[in-house]
Amino acid sequence: MAQGKAGTKPPGRSKGSTGKNRPKQQKASAAQQPATLYVCRSCVWSEAEREIDGKRQGEFLLDAIRQNILTAPLPENTGLRAVHCLNGCKSPCNVAFRAAGKHGLRFSHLTPDNAAEVLSFFNAYNDSEIGDVPEAEIPVGMRGKQTVRTPPPPIRSK
Repeated sequence: MAQGKAGTKPPGRSKGSTGKNRPKQQKASAAQQPATLYVCRSCVWSEAEREIDGKRQGEFLLDAIRQNILTAPLPENTGLRAVHCLNGCKSPCNVAFRAAGKHGLRFSHLTPDNAAEVLSFFNAYNDSEIGDVPEAEIPVGMRGKQTVRTPPPPIRSK
């Protein structure tokens, strides 16, 4: 069967057979999937200064995020996970956002001063349909720092 131009349906297919309803159904359920914020606790301050007071920058960022959560809790059914590495070692400090049915996002070059912005973005990500957050909703301190965008993992039924 001949393929149409990108973004157009192939000739001869009826509107109902294009599968356009499937993504909408997935998007609706994706927004309801729990999101998780991952914080790399092993990110260093720099190659020359890997730790301050025996702690890496990732631990300081994690502590700052936890402090912010005390005053503004995470959305219901979401989570925070400290992880050993998010594979952004050349541009610390890194956080990632993941949820079934949504694009996974990683931001780099963050500091403990970005903790409140990370949580603000997490709320926008959690409310998004597929993990795409409009530029206007990305906190200023995080703009231009997105370093990875991965395809959505499948939504698993219970």
